Amino acid sequence: MELLNFIGGEFVASESKKTFIKKSSFDGSDLATVAQSDAMDVIKALQGAKKALTQIENQTLENRSQHLLAMAQHLEANKDRYAFLEALHQGLPKSFVLKNDIEVAIAHLKQVAQSLLQDGNHYTRPSGLVGIITPWCLSLREVMERLAPALAAGNAVMLKVSEHSPITAQVLGETLQAAHVESGLVQIIQGGADVAQLIAGHPSIRAVTAAGRNSTMESIAKAALPQFKKLQLSGGAKNATIVLADTDFKSRMNEIMTPFMLGQGQMCWNSSRLFVLESFYKEFMDSLNEYLQSLKPLVSPEGESVWTPLIAEDRISAIDERSQFGVSEHGKIFWGSKRADHPGYFVKPTVMMDLPNCSVMQQDELHGPLILVTSVKYQHETLKWANTSYLAHSAVVWGPEEKLGKVSGKLEVAQVWENCWMSGESNIIFGHKQSSFGNLDVAWNGSFYSDVKKLTGAR
Repeated sequence: MELLNFIGGEFVASESKKTFIKKSSFDGSDLATVAQSDAMDVIKALQGAKKALTQIENQTLENRSQHLLAMAQHLEANKDRYAFLEALHQGLPKSFVLKNDIEVAIAHLKQVAQSLLQDGNHYTRPSGLVGIITPWCLSLREVMERLAPALAAGNAVMLKVSEHSPITAQVLGETLQAAHVESGLVQIIQGGADVAQLIAGHPSIRAVTAAGRNSTMESIAKAALPQFKKLQLSGGAKNATIVLADTDFKSRMNEIMTPFMLGQGQMCWNSSRLFVLESFYKEFMDSLNEYLQSLKPLVSPEGESVWTPLIAEDRISAIDERSQFGVSEHGKIFWGSKRADHPGYFVKPTVMMDLPNCSVMQQDELHGPLILVTSVKYQHETLKWANTSYLAHSAVVWGPEEKLGKVSGKLEVAQVWENCWMSGESNIIFGHKQSSFGNLDVAWNGSFYSDVKKLTGAR
């Protein structure tokens, strides 16, 4: 398979003719040859986007709504195939991708299309050219959360998909063609961090919305801020899972561990910190050990195991370095820290105990299968230590119904899942504290995707 840029409504090779190979996380085999973009591709795409922007000035809200609905219809008709392709390229189960990526993207397109017709009597004008930069995980969802309101407001879009999920450009390009969206209105570039910075820093781009690691968001902010353009950044995560007293953790261990295992700590929705009360700590750890011993790797998208591979081979050595750093901070390795005997990018998740709650490992992003288990004497201590993090994306709480509210309401995060995780909901999570930055207005007629004006006249 050859995966190209999508410029001017067509799939095209990079101007440099350079390519790279996308490999499978499941077995290390070659999946596709991918266009490797550079500055010339960005310039070509920008020129086409500017032209498209002038051509849609008189487009009605009904036209925009129809385009979004047509995109949703195409995705609906092809959702099984697209779910498989994205899962294959992202090292995830197809069932998980279908529910939390493809179907959420479809729902979001429909919601924004409906909002256009219901809330269309606003005096707004588009921001202009919007840059969108997304990570690899559940990437079609991440794209549509930003692309749908951008198109609804009448903007043209420069989109960079992650080099770890280049298939997203193919899926989205096919969808735009099927929906007959104007050529050039959405330009899609393959590439890495250098391309993201070019898009963020180009003076023609009026607004930049992006998601990814904090380090990536920092580089994008540095490129965009000198021009005082609109920024909407969703950064890192240090999510906690809390297990309360009287939780039936033995029968629900797979559910409790899924936020750690599925995605291997590489997704913003993943947990990396696990809080357990001292009263059942030993029993819990015994049950956890038994569970980990029974794990089998997810060897294809069609499987259901939550032990998924890392997205790239170079992350394996990084996890080992992180584990050793944790030991230097007085942590004890309870389980894992070894590459699995399998051809893919599988590492046994490292379970670490006794790390000080204010240690670097407990505070910083980990980007891998590292599970930090902390025992606390009282329930309120889970809140104290979970809330010390400067990253505040989301959390998961397991326990009896009567105890959940006492903890969930006091967690300083943007979303709390109670006795579940990633249930296919379509709400957008930016996060609190340092997990987000900028203008987080997601409405198509709000102050990010539109330039809102007030009309005042004599009465």
